[in-house]
Amino acid sequence: MRTTLHLVRPGAAAPPVAEGDWVVYLQPMELAPSARPAPLPAGPLRHDQLLALVFAADLVVTW
Repeated sequence: MRTTLHLVRPGAAAPPVAEGDWVVYLQPMELAPSARPAPLPAGPLRHDQLLALVFAADLVVTW
């Protein structure tokens, strides 16, 4: 199963996400809870943690 990481900019509409996708809101930078466990817990993120999610995902989409 592919994992998509959605990076959501401020003011962007809520992205259409699959059940196992990961969502990061960029302002403030925060990982939303997901049905599929991410390599990091939901909540605030540092820049290095965001990079870890980018490399762990199969596809990254920016909204």
